[in-house]
Amino acid sequence: MRWRRRTTPDEPDRRAPFTGSIPSELPGFDFEARCTVVWNASPGWREAALQEVADQAASLLRGYSPVHAELAGTRLAADLAAGRTLSDDPPVRVWAEDVVVTVATDQLELAQQYAQRLRERELAAAGHEVERAELTYLKNTVFKNTASASLWWLRHHNHDVTKLSSVVEDLNRTVKIVAGDDILPPVDALITAFDALVPDLDPRERYEIHLKLAQILYTLGRNKDADALRSQFRTHPQEGLSD
Repeated sequence: MRWRRRTTPDEPDRRAPFTGSIPSELPGFDFEARCTVVWNASPGWREAALQEVADQAASLLRGYSPVHAELAGTRLAADLAAGRTLSDDPPVRVWAEDVVVTVATDQLELAQQYAQRLRERELAAAGHEVERAELTYLKNTVFKNTASASLWWLRHHNHDVTKLSSVVEDLNRTVKIVAGDDILPPVDALITAFDALVPDLDPRERYEIHLKLAQILYTLGRNKDADALRSQFRTHPQEGLSD
């Protein structure tokens, strides 16, 4: 049954202005809400009526962005016009008229910028999520083994099996890298990194520096690594060196 506003002859409708700052869904940005609060009881119900309207406005407006002030105002006007029951005994109802919801111009500009950055971050996060999903797919499905990697390669190269043999070794190595089985031993990694940093040394200088690295490892008590480093001299003899 639709509620109909009724008053008794000795208790006419009472009215009071309401103005307040109501938080929006964006932290630090508030709506300015104005309306006329109406209740059908004695003046003693004034504070309760104003508080009811304030609570109702806060509950609804916190779900809206400041950039949607007009829509929020329309929704709030309809909500407040429907009225609320303050008391059944005595019967007291409260509603609101002339509802207006606005945002200060400077606040609106800042809110628009804030909302734009939020959208950009959300898009970036979505992009990262897609990238993570793709990497997971490649790791767990495509490069799980050489067979699946080969099938994946064929699919992306028009199923040209005549060229598959030329990339099988690369695919196999990629599978090992993805599985973490292709990590260089510490000594090999040290030599590889050093040679990459100083690629123009002649063989004698390179040998002397590798020897000094081994001596440093001995000094640090890393005898096993030092022995492994010295073994590199025998495994990969330097050209141009004499005993």
